[in-house]
Amino acid sequence: MITEFANITSKLEYFIKEKNVEAEHMLRTGFWLREIFPEADEVMYVAAICHDIERCFPLREGETKPPKTGEDEKDAEYLAWHGQRSAEFTEKLLREFGFADEDVIVKIKTLIAEHSLGGTKERDVMMDADSISLFENNAELFIKEGKDKEKLRRKFEAEFARLSSAKAKELAKPFYDRVIGILNKC
Repeated sequence: MITEFANITSKLEYFIKEKNVEAEHMLRTGFWLREIFPEADEVMYVAAICHDIERCFPLREGETKPPKTGEDEKDAEYLAWHGQRSAEFTEKLLREFGFADEDVIVKIKTLIAEHSLGGTKERDVMMDADSISLFENNAELFIKEGKDKEKLRRKFEAEFARLSSAKAKELAKPFYDRVIGILNKC
């Protein structure tokens, strides 16, 4: 299974690079997962790189995207929709690429669907890796896009505060400080 799964992982990485403007964020989430939690297996890595994969796909006919404020505590409906939709599209891709281990697919889908929740070791690590990658890859872009500076400050402060381990905070701190410094200059 390891060789087969490595082939699937490569196909997913290629798909992400080809189809997503947030490819760097998604792939770096996998990198940060391994930095925070070196014992993470390929299942967790696939879940990490695919956590936002729904953004590669247009809305389906009749599908409505829930509203999003950018503040997680207000976005429960959006986060549940986003996680579930990413899980569904990851399963679709895994099957298209010839992967059929049902137990592994269920685990990947669960990790993706719950990646914004925290509360277990695996979910905490996924959420931490996602937050570090957000600071590294997305936060400055959000500022340049002209999003509301005070909302962004609250979002970034909340993202940093929710990091679950000292190691995650240490890894995130340089990126967080850089982004807060940019906001302070605006």
